[in-house]
Amino acid sequence: MKSERSYAGVLLCFFLSGFAALLYQTAWMREFSFVFGTSELAVATVLAGYMAGLSLGAAIAGRLAHRVRRPVWIYGLLELGIAVTALALPLAIQGVRAIAVWAFAQPEGPPAAGGVAVTLFTLTASFVILVIPTALMGATLPLLSRHAVQRDNQIGSRVGVLYAINTLGAIAGTVVAGFALLPALGLHQTVLVGVAVNAGVFVLAALLARGQESRVSAPSHRPTAFRWQRADWVLPLILMSGMVSFSYEVLWTRLLGQILGGSVYAFSTMLASFLAGITLGSALAARFARDPERSAVGFVWSQLFVAVFSLAAFHLVDRLPTWVVQWDVGRFAGLHPSDAVFGVLLLLPSTLAIGATFPFAVRITARGVEDAAAATARVYAWNTVGAIVGALGAGFLLIPTLGFAASLGIGVALNLALAAVASWVLSPRKWIGVVLAAGLGLASWFWAPQTPWNLLRFAPIARVVQPGELIFEEVGRSATVLVRRREGAYYVMNNGLAEAAVRPVWDPGADLTNRWLSSLPSMARPQAESLLVIGLGGGVVVEEVPASIREIDVIELEEAVIEANRVLASRRFADPLSDPRVRVIENDARGALTLTSKRYDAIVSQPSHPWTAGASHLYTREFFDLVKDHLEPGGVFVQWIGLAFVDQELLRVLVATLLDVFPHVRVYSPPSYAAVLFVASEQALPIEETVQEAIERSPETFKKIGIQVPEDVFISLELDEVGARAFSQGAPVSTDDANILQVRSPGVLGRALLRARSLDFLAPFDPVERIAPGLDLVYAWVRMQQNRPHHPRLERLRDAAVGREGAILDRWAAKNEGRGARLEALSELASGSGREGRRAQEVLALVLRPAILRAPRAVEASKLQVLREPFRAVVEGWSRQGRPRELEDLDARLGAVRPSDLLYPEATRMRARWRVVEGSPGRAREALDLLDGISLASNGNFSDFFLYARAAVRAGDTGLALSSYRNAAQAAQRSGSAARKRLREIQAQVARIPATGEDGLYRQEILLWIRDALEQSAPPLRR
Repeated sequence: MKSERSYAGVLLCFFLSGFAALLYQTAWMREFSFVFGTSELAVATVLAGYMAGLSLGAAIAGRLAHRVRRPVWIYGLLELGIAVTALALPLAIQGVRAIAVWAFAQPEGPPAAGGVAVTLFTLTASFVILVIPTALMGATLPLLSRHAVQRDNQIGSRVGVLYAINTLGAIAGTVVAGFALLPALGLHQTVLVGVAVNAGVFVLAALLARGQESRVSAPSHRPTAFRWQRADWVLPLILMSGMVSFSYEVLWTRLLGQILGGSVYAFSTMLASFLAGITLGSALAARFARDPERSAVGFVWSQLFVAVFSLAAFHLVDRLPTWVVQWDVGRFAGLHPSDAVFGVLLLLPSTLAIGATFPFAVRITARGVEDAAAATARVYAWNTVGAIVGALGAGFLLIPTLGFAASLGIGVALNLALAAVASWVLSPRKWIGVVLAAGLGLASWFWAPQTPWNLLRFAPIARVVQPGELIFEEVGRSATVLVRRREGAYYVMNNGLAEAAVRPVWDPGADLTNRWLSSLPSMARPQAESLLVIGLGGGVVVEEVPASIREIDVIELEEAVIEANRVLASRRFADPLSDPRVRVIENDARGALTLTSKRYDAIVSQPSHPWTAGASHLYTREFFDLVKDHLEPGGVFVQWIGLAFVDQELLRVLVATLLDVFPHVRVYSPPSYAAVLFVASEQALPIEETVQEAIERSPETFKKIGIQVPEDVFISLELDEVGARAFSQGAPVSTDDANILQVRSPGVLGRALLRARSLDFLAPFDPVERIAPGLDLVYAWVRMQQNRPHHPRLERLRDAAVGREGAILDRWAAKNEGRGARLEALSELASGSGREGRRAQEVLALVLRPAILRAPRAVEASKLQVLREPFRAVVEGWSRQGRPRELEDLDARLGAVRPSDLLYPEATRMRARWRVVEGSPGRAREALDLLDGISLASNGNFSDFFLYARAAVRAGDTGLALSSYRNAAQAAQRSGSAARKRLREIQAQVARIPATGEDGLYRQEILLWIRDALEQSAPPLRR
């Protein structure tokens, strides 16, 4: 009875050991990534060092275990040693960082990943730092086997149970760390929980060890009943088995990541799913591993089952998207529980078989009770070495080179080969296993796995299989990258997550957010000449960087993303990789910046999806510190965040984190409403004063995004430096230790700011009063009223305007005032001189516009006499609105309207309209040039897109016409009661365009989209 209580206590200890071990692995891998980055090479190298320590510890324990008198006591001391070294490990990592910077820093720029010297240093450093705690971990199983195994028939069973209970603890550690400890406590305190658990295990082990003593005996080499005497074959077999099993783990982690996403919760779920089967398999096999003969048969059948069930799972994996959507029960902590359930069920049969191999192998290897600990150590060490080879080989060679299907096929073939060899050298019925393996191999040849395209095209956020023609697909080292063509655009997907929409060669339409992202550095620092962009994505940010920037470095983590951009080079409107200023570096941003001393005038960071491994550590205080260290004095940092990924509190966290590093922070929201941009610097950011110089240096760049004057930038300013500090006051700072965005962002997807399409909660921090004195408030108010008619700033702009500016805005806004009095007051203001007089002229014209368009002759001539040129020409143009050919006579006068005038868009449309009606290709191309400055920045104006499309038709540019009609259709869908009429008009125009080949396919896609839009907006049928 006492012996049984002692065994139960040992099992509890070993459960807690596994729990703590996974806490440490999770924490240590992250801490190393802060030094070496999250490139696949760096992560795999650190993992190899970690597992090498486990293998070494097991090997040493196997040689010494027979000398240990009190194995439970020594086990407790090992646990205490793990706790002590865990406390010291962060300091060692910081020391390694200092050595790496000293030895490998490059002044000429960020290095690419994969350098031999850096890789060897990473491997050596990780092994040296981790060897003590991991070796102590690896020694625990052999020592406990020494204590637990008392009889020959317990070798397989008790070692199997120990292995299973330790793995069960690892599952608990994985889940608790991912879902509870890391979100609640952060990295450092999670490690302290592991330290406390190890210390508790030491105390418990010390109590269990009281009064216990084992005899010292050398390993037995006596012949056993296992008459074939070929047990040593098991070691290379278990090495190969570990290699194949870990290649499966890498493969399934990549595949299930397409469903679960890349969050810390998803990783914990995937790892727990894999370990769950191993736990059950080891526990079940322990019941049958009573003697070497049955264990040999069990080992053969385990390999056969791994092959069969892995192949079956791969054939079923393409159905996962359908299943998880049909059985979706909502979200929890950023995950859909149905995804995890189906993942576990899919992997359970094969992982059961994988888990069974270990106890079978130990029982075959052990020559008796005295050899149990040594046999356990040998099997564990060889299996771990195989795991290292399998993880590295699959991640770096097999999957990127051959893809998922071929990699799975090789794994199945190796399992069958292992079964055949094991049957031949170990089993009494050697031919049975060989024949079964050969038959299953032949069946798998005919039932060969195919690439699961349905799964790879699944978008875990949208919960749909993305439609469209595949243009590019590549399984990279860290991600699966697809490019699909739909409605003429090219969409870059990374592990199912959207990276970018790339414009086709015929579409000059502006992605305003990305154009702002690449232009804001020049607005803040017009003299800036060097730029670093973190994250290539679809290359949209570097398509049209202002010409004043002379050098552009781009850091991209995944090589497949770079290759996707190369494939799109001839298909896109602007190829960033052909820009001689651009140099692309394949590496993790933190790892690359750590190893260079180069400084830049500006750094732009646009990592997508802040919960993923490659992006989450680019939103912390430590990363912002690293950025500051690589900026020239006065340099600026621009940070992107998608509004789909944050709520109000996370936005406060981001601002607070930036302010913890940079004293000056501003927040802008470009007209697309899809993202906010943060501008940060150690020096002041008077962008309203500096942007004019930037416009003069690169006028075409800023014209295309609708920035003609400083007020065009101001209307997108949400927070200035004072407002940013007030808004973020009291908000926590996101750090490497407590990465708030990583753990909270997945959970806000259903209630993110993008859904609200409003940042009204920033209204109390509005910068109007602080910035208004130097601005043209009439221009700012009118432009904001046209583009953002419900923005709360409009009222404050009116309140800030004084004198003649205030009077002009009062008259504009006085909709209920008597028309005559209103016009009389504006006419009086318009008779003045200076900027206010000119603005009053324009506002008077805009107030008269509806009446002129309704009944041109009914507008009193006296009201128009006050208008001076060129605004009188615009009013005359309105009166000829139904006779566009007559606008040609006004062209010279309309051309005198300046881009900084409120009436510039109206004048430009008139100049373009008569050219389109005139009909010649040359005039149509002139119209396109004119419209470039307003239609691309019109924020979804249907009329501009429609006019642009008509010009493209007359110019003979079919692709551009279709693209513009698509933009017009999307704008029309948002136009309320006029939507159906406009969509039908576009439908008729598109149907008339003669198009073949890719253009013809594009036309058909647009027509189908319009048909669906019309059906969705159709009124309900009435009886």
